[in-house]
Amino acid sequence: MPVRFASDMGQRPALHSFISGMGERAAVEQLAGLRIGAPLRLRRIARPVRGCSVEILGPAGAPLGWLPREDEAALETLGLAPEEAELRVAALVPAFQRPRVQIQILLPDSVEEVAPAA
Repeated sequence: MPVRFASDMGQRPALHSFISGMGERAAVEQLAGLRIGAPLRLRRIARPVRGCSVEILGPAGAPLGWLPREDEAALETLGLAPEEAELRVAALVPAFQRPRVQIQILLPDSVEEVAPAA
């Protein structure tokens, strides 16, 4: 997977999402090390948890949380396998107890336009 910088993130089509379930999955130490532009990975799990079946892993491979179900469906619609998706931390938003982590799932150049979520 090629390395991309945070400044490159806006130049490719992308799905914008967030990490769900961080309070249950991510350790505070893992969150403290996240930076904008940090690469993340997706991994499909065998048994869905609260309906989510795609886990988001941090740069070191530790689980951070889940990809929301509607975004899983968007990946399927586009024909993208979660394990092959390229994603990055897009923003860290301060919040009570734990930050909110927004992500970008970078799309292949062949996907020209993605309809906004309703």
